[in-house]
Amino acid sequence: MVEAPTPPSRPAALSDENKLLAALGYPIGIVALILALLDISKQDRFVKYHAWQALFLWITVIVLWIANMVIAVIPILGWIIGALIGLLMIGIFIYAIVLAVWTYQGKYFEVPVVYGIAKKYME
Repeated sequence: MVEAPTPPSRPAALSDENKLLAALGYPIGIVALILALLDISKQDRFVKYHAWQALFLWITVIVLWIANMVIAVIPILGWIIGALIGLLMIGIFIYAIVLAVWTYQGKYFEVPVVYGIAKKYME
């Protein structure tokens, strides 16, 4: 985990409801999509920050899943690579749960690789 150098301007106090919504975006990708597109993320920078990171994390998972489906048709080598991609996807899901806990604690952090892409949409 890489701590964000300067977090976006924080509101005086984060509501538990907004922390919960932002946290749910990590393990449940559809929540991240909804939050990124709804007005709540425009009003609350904390929710917007985490919604976009979670959304791009889940886009990464979807791309890996599609790659896994394509590679799985190759005998033996494809199956081995597919198994490794499957393990990676399980690891990402476990990481998403950890990120959800950190988000509910009110922390700002940068998800490796994903943050670089998502920060364009956070502004």
